[in-house]
Amino acid sequence: MSAHYVLSMINHTEVINQYKEVFPAFRGYTECMSRAFLTGLSAFSLAFGGTYILQHLMHKQLPFGRKYHILTSSVVACGVAYQVTSMRAKSCQEGWMAAEDKHTFLNPIHERPVLVEEDEETA
Repeated sequence: MSAHYVLSMINHTEVINQYKEVFPAFRGYTECMSRAFLTGLSAFSLAFGGTYILQHLMHKQLPFGRKYHILTSSVVACGVAYQVTSMRAKSCQEGWMAAEDKHTFLNPIHERPVLVEEDEETA
């Protein structure tokens, strides 16, 4: 393990501990976002490899030369990775908001009743 990785994990743990009282579901959110980013990275790798191999096999049918295979594969992989990461990140955000009782899919925040604090009721 490198020293940077250990420091990064210590800082991550400190941040989670610092905000766990205010945001009880913060740990789950950070884990979900880490999985979302790694899923996006995996999607990029698979899309790049698949597109490159497909272009290599079909090079006679394609209207462009082999020198554009890496460029095309990169563009396709970026698009796929963006879509996968943004969908996963959105689901993480919705899960966190539901866990923090801000809103759910069935009851969006703009439809929730306004809660009156106890101090305001007694005044």
